[in-house]
Amino acid sequence: MYNKTLNMSTLKTTVILLIAILFLAGCGQEKAANNKQLITVSILPQKYFVEKIAGDSFEINVLIPSGASPETYEPTPSQILKTEKSAVYFEMGYIELEKNRMKGYLKNKSGLKIINCSNGIELIKKGEKWIEPHIWMSPENVKVIAKNIYTGLVAIAPENRKNYKNNLNTFFTEIDSINKIIETKLKNTKSKSFLIYHPALTYFARDYGLNQIPVQVEGKTPSSKYMKSIIEKAKKEGIKIIVVQQQFDIQKAKTIAQEIGGKVITINPLNYNWEEEMVSIADKLGGEL
Repeated sequence: MYNKTLNMSTLKTTVILLIAILFLAGCGQEKAANNKQLITVSILPQKYFVEKIAGDSFEINVLIPSGASPETYEPTPSQILKTEKSAVYFEMGYIELEKNRMKGYLKNKSGLKIINCSNGIELIKKGEKWIEPHIWMSPENVKVIAKNIYTGLVAIAPENRKNYKNNLNTFFTEIDSINKIIETKLKNTKSKSFLIYHPALTYFARDYGLNQIPVQVEGKTPSSKYMKSIIEKAKKEGIKIIVVQQQFDIQKAKTIAQEIGGKVITINPLNYNWEEEMVSIADKLGGEL
């Protein structure tokens, strides 16, 4: 009886010790993860670009989560705090979140290093002040974005310059490959024109000689008169597709598709896997134009 009680007591002690060891190990892992330098980016594709160059050596705070719209998303207090604590904030340049809300949150944070990923890109402008923000929807632009990210990473971790440079060159090779795939998929299209609800493919269209006809212009809701004019234009030119971004109301696009006797194509420019999304867009357009 005594031995049995002793064995049970020993077993309980052993279990408690094992739990304690596992707990401490977990704390150690959490601490190691928290020791990573913090970086903030605006959108998920930027996280993809940073990881292409730096691997998993940083903790990355993404302001706009999957499924949210840059036009309306409001960052949480936790996201703002992480941004303030970041070694660097890579802003994309001209998306609504950055132009308005983030500038207000960070106006007194002079110590935060902010790098504009659009530096060096030939921007497309509409009207006096409107700059087309979707610069990452172009392989050539992404090379510039990646170079800006590389410069920012070297500034905060110069000891890793050589590794980052090698990764950057590898990424450039991948981008060139994606560019060739897209060119091939769009090579034999009969038409070059398509309707799009929110003009997310402006730079994509410029790169590949396509004609994007937006329903929204400069982020504004279209008037009934304008809607009527683009539907008539689509019918006249035989345009049969309207592209819509996942983050927008697809029902409006469906209504337009019914009017022109066409179909809706859904895309996700905020997809984390930028390369996958670019090929998918080329596939969809190449199969319908």
